[in-house]
Amino acid sequence: MSRAIVMSAIRRALRRTPAIESAPTESPGRPQGLDSTVERTRAFRTRLESVDGEVHLVRDQDAARDLLMELVERRGWKDIAVSGAPLVTHATSNLKADLFEGSQDRDRLAHCDLGITAVQHAIAETGTLVLFSHAESHRLTSLLPPVHIALVEQSQIVAGLGDALALAHGADGGEPPPLVTFITGPSRTGDIELTMVTGVHGPRELIVILIAPDSF
Repeated sequence: MSRAIVMSAIRRALRRTPAIESAPTESPGRPQGLDSTVERTRAFRTRLESVDGEVHLVRDQDAARDLLMELVERRGWKDIAVSGAPLVTHATSNLKADLFEGSQDRDRLAHCDLGITAVQHAIAETGTLVLFSHAESHRLTSLLPPVHIALVEQSQIVAGLGDALALAHGADGGEPPPLVTFITGPSRTGDIELTMVTGVHGPRELIVILIAPDSF
């Protein structure tokens, strides 16, 4: 069969094929209804609380510092690991406890009462915290202590995972951070006789202090 006959048959078949609609401009996986800061804040809180995370909304950084001091005194936490983030430094400035930077003493980190970090992003769609290793000085501060308190600013909440990954790639001249930690609720596993257990591979409690001026 000659090439001309083959091409003619293909053209006739294409004329009978209905036109394919163009792809939607919105990615089908992108979460809907999360366009405003308040909507993203509400969704993040709902998702995180649904997996046993604890979320406290405060108006500003000073209110975050006061709430943190109240939690520490009420729970009796004495030995506290902190990351080097400026937000953490401000929030812990009035704490009556022994503070140490988690990157300096790994053995102590494994036996302390509490770890406090900031985050780089939070994902509304899943209630997930996103921490960059180079920004938080030591990711184990969020993983080894039995309780993790994360300080989150409302402006850091993005709609979905794709938004967080895009920002991660642009955070350091187009290069992604060497290590990114994603945290959704307290650590949990079902490996032991298919029974869900918390605190086996990480903190058994996750508390988020969310600085959300637009929600007041």
